[in-house]
Amino acid sequence: MFKLKVITPNKIFFEEEVEMVIFKTTVGDRAILKGHVPIVAGIKEGKMKVKISGKFKDAEIGSGFVTVDNNTETVLLTEKALWKDLSSEE
Repeated sequence: MFKLKVITPNKIFFEEEVEMVIFKTTVGDRAILKGHVPIVAGIKEGKMKVKISGKFKDAEIGSGFVTVDNNTETVLLTEKALWKDLSSEE
């Protein structure tokens, strides 16, 4: 497990311990697990999959940036984010 934080211009969309997160970067798809090497990358608009308690939850995110630090805290800064099972944008 590692900490994932997804931040939009208006608020913190998501902040929780997760097993995995998958999203598109400017150079291809990226999956982050605990112990991932530190990175900074651009992210592309599209689907984000978050694995919590063995189940995936899907969201749509906008373009932005991602950072993964030495403690595998992952922060996605994105222009928009919304859960696929909800109709409201956050």
